[in-house]
Amino acid sequence: MINKAELARLIEQSEREHQFSGAVLVVQDGEVLFERAYGFASNQLGVANSLDTKFHIASLSKMFIAMAAMILTERGQLKLDQKPSAYLSELSTLDDGITLHHLLSHTSGIHDVYEVPDLRFEMQRLKHEQGSLLTYLAKLPQDFAPGEKWSYSSSGYLLVGYIMERVTGLAYRDLMRRYVLDPLGMADTGLDNPHIVNPGRAYGHEVKDGKLFNAENDRLSDFEGPGELYSTVRDLKKWCDALFTAPLVSPQTLALTLTPYIEAFPPYHYGYGWFVAPRFRMHGGGTEGFLSHLKQYPAQKVSVIQLFNSDHEGTQAIISAIETLILGQD
Repeated sequence: MINKAELARLIEQSEREHQFSGAVLVVQDGEVLFERAYGFASNQLGVANSLDTKFHIASLSKMFIAMAAMILTERGQLKLDQKPSAYLSELSTLDDGITLHHLLSHTSGIHDVYEVPDLRFEMQRLKHEQGSLLTYLAKLPQDFAPGEKWSYSSSGYLLVGYIMERVTGLAYRDLMRRYVLDPLGMADTGLDNPHIVNPGRAYGHEVKDGKLFNAENDRLSDFEGPGELYSTVRDLKKWCDALFTAPLVSPQTLALTLTPYIEAFPPYHYGYGWFVAPRFRMHGGGTEGFLSHLKQYPAQKVSVIQLFNSDHEGTQAIISAIETLILGQD
C-alpha cells in the first residue's frame, strides 16, 4: 500500500508550487489515500470548492460514451464493424469505409469539430439558422482514409452519441444514466448544460495577463444532444473502483475497450475511450475554464482523479510528483 503521508506531502508540495483550483482524489484498491479540494467554485461569490463540487469534465466523457457503446455492443444492438449509416441514415454522407470501430478509436479521419476555425461563431450561426449539429458533423471534411492513422476527433464520439440515441430510443442524457451512471450509483454525474441551474456546479475560470476571468461555456453548449458531462471526484471514484472490481461489461468486452489499437503518441496507444500504455491508462479533458484528468495504474490498483475549474495550470504537475511513488509499489 502506498504511504499516505508521503503521498500527501508530495501533492501538497505540488499545490504550493502551482496553486490549484479544484479537487484531487487518489484511491488504491478501493481505499481513499488522499482527497482534498482547493480554491473556489466561484471566485466572484467566494464559494469554496469541496469534494462534492461538480466540475465540467470535458473529454473525460469519452470513457463513458465508449462504455455505453460497448454495453450496447454486448447486447447486440451495435456492431463495431458496422457502418454508422446502418443505424442513422443521416450519416450516409460519411466515407463508406468508416465503421463504429473507427469512430471510437479516433481513426475515422473525420475532421475534429473543435478544430473548426471560429467554432463559437459557427455554432451561433447554425443555431440562428435552426440548423442541426448532427447534419453539421456529418458534413465535416474527411482528413484521411479510415484506419490510415490516428487523429483525435471529438466529432466521432458525438456521432456515436447520436447513434446510441437512435438504437435505444432514449435521449443521450437518459441512456447514459440508464446504462452507465445509475448502475454505478453516480448520482452526481450527468450531461452538463451550463445554461441550466445545477446546484453545486463550479464556474470555469481563466487567467489572462495575470488576471482572473469567468470562462466562456463550451463552444458546443448551445446544442442539446450528445455532449460532455459534469462529475465529482467522489463519483469518479465509483467509476474507477468498478473498472477494477465490477465493470459493467464482461472481461472480454472490457479487454476490447482497453485494447491498444493504434499508436496515438508515445508511450500511449488508443483503445475505446482510453489512452493505453504498458503500465497505466488514462484520459484527460480540457475546455474553457476546466481541466480534468483520470489515470489508472492496473498493477497497483491505483486511480488518480483530478478535476480543476481553472485552466491556467496543467494536470501533469501532480502526476509528475507522485508517479514514482505509485510505480514503486510493484
